[in-house]
Amino acid sequence: MSWRYTGCSIMADGWTDTKQRSLINFLVYCPKGVIFLKSVDASGIVKNADELYNIFAKIVGEVNPEYVVQFVTDSEPSYKAAGKRLEAAFGTFFWTPCAAHCLDLILEHLCKPTVFPHIATTIERARTITKFIYNHGSLLNLMRKKFTGGKELCRPAATRFATNFISIQSLVLNRKALQQMFVSDEYSTSRFVQHPLSEGVVSTVLDKSFWDQCKYILNISEPLVRVLRLVDRQDKPAMGYLYEAMDKAKENIKERLKRKSDYNPIWRIIDQRWDRQLHSPLHAAGYFLNPALFFTPTFSRHSEVTRGLLACITRLVPDEGTQDLITNQIEDYREAKGMFGMKLAIRNRTKLGPVAWWNQFGGDVEELQTFAIRILSQTCSATGCERNWSTFEHIHSAKRNRLEHQRLDDLVFVHYNLKFRERDLLRKSSTTSDPLSIDHLDVMMDWVAEEEDVIFTLEDIGWENLEAPTVVVGAGDDNDDFLMPLEEDVHTGGPGGDDGGGDDDDDEEDIEYDHPGYDD
Repeated sequence: MSWRYTGCSIMADGWTDTKQRSLINFLVYCPKGVIFLKSVDASGIVKNADELYNIFAKIVGEVNPEYVVQFVTDSEPSYKAAGKRLEAAFGTFFWTPCAAHCLDLILEHLCKPTVFPHIATTIERARTITKFIYNHGSLLNLMRKKFTGGKELCRPAATRFATNFISIQSLVLNRKALQQMFVSDEYSTSRFVQHPLSEGVVSTVLDKSFWDQCKYILNISEPLVRVLRLVDRQDKPAMGYLYEAMDKAKENIKERLKRKSDYNPIWRIIDQRWDRQLHSPLHAAGYFLNPALFFTPTFSRHSEVTRGLLACITRLVPDEGTQDLITNQIEDYREAKGMFGMKLAIRNRTKLGPVAWWNQFGGDVEELQTFAIRILSQTCSATGCERNWSTFEHIHSAKRNRLEHQRLDDLVFVHYNLKFRERDLLRKSSTTSDPLSIDHLDVMMDWVAEEEDVIFTLEDIGWENLEAPTVVVGAGDDNDDFLMPLEEDVHTGGPGGDDGGGDDDDDEEDIEYDHPGYDD
């Protein structure tokens, strides 16, 4: 079993079905793939940390605590309390919050009217454009065939709030095409001109300040979406890269915004999520043990990196003698002694993945090698597993309610693991997907669904004459244009003056924002 060698991450994915039951799906990750373990009905106890702890502890026992490196959940208070208690009770692994969930919360705060009202307003104006186009089949055809060359305006990302920023970017990249379309003879002589939304959409598309604000939004969001994309991938463990990626994202935002009064408010939001919720000793240890980062001049010698490494040695290696051996062997790694100093090892620090590198060149220090591989083999996120649980309800439908409980559990187990297998095969065989497919509608609804107070006729939304796009880009693509550089000069400040501060009002811990110089 690979878990014995690489360790594994248990992931708890909570969701609510159509019957308002609170269900928790438990999955196990290792570099060879993800398996569905079981599902538990947590209705009535989802806010009870003590009850959640009992469920979590039972799951750890079923997997075997010796194999577990981390237990990943979102950072909702009851989950966090249960996770911290679990960490303390077993003492041999870490509870860590889902990195993608925390990053999505950062992006969510950037969208809040009470925090940055200009961003929220711009996103709403952008959504009006995409909804107008995507709810008129012939207009969508016109855009695709004559103006954007088959490219889409809406592009799904891993999460709802990441989708906001990816879609903003797609709009900016298609700015000239949209402006040409809305001033063209085809549009000005069409029936769409009479639509109640037309005047406002055209005004927005031709408004330079709108596009300036869109580019400002990209300046602060692109670096964070890049990190989200990194941690959302399940094919390559991200534990060795997250610490560095967050630091680079902050520096990139600083370079783009230039002025301290512009980037400091963004940094505060990032730091408070990173320091108070996301940052784990595992992230620091992964950073230290990644040779592609450790042996660079820019490697951070901050004491928190060393503290994180030592915390991992103490927790993940119960035997004190082995702890001492690892501590001594770290010096060989630090000084590139033995096989670490071979020219072949030095050349391959950046060519091989960190796990492969340690497998190849860590044989002189077997204890440190085993320790490094267990850490670097872990994921940082559970979002790669939070995909389309609707068939769970089909299995639990009334038609199957006579099945004995054990057979039902077995059916769910087999079904979801086959689904994961199918997903992995599809990822390897295809690099494109329809951005309006059912799998992506949950994160795209804000950008393509019509407004409740706007009536679209059957002629508007009839799909029988709608042609498929000629260029499609999916949420999980590895294409270089996932975050393309803007063709025009990047605007370095939000137009319209300074933005306002606000308080967090979601179900996370309250975070207060102090934005010097930012007025409501």
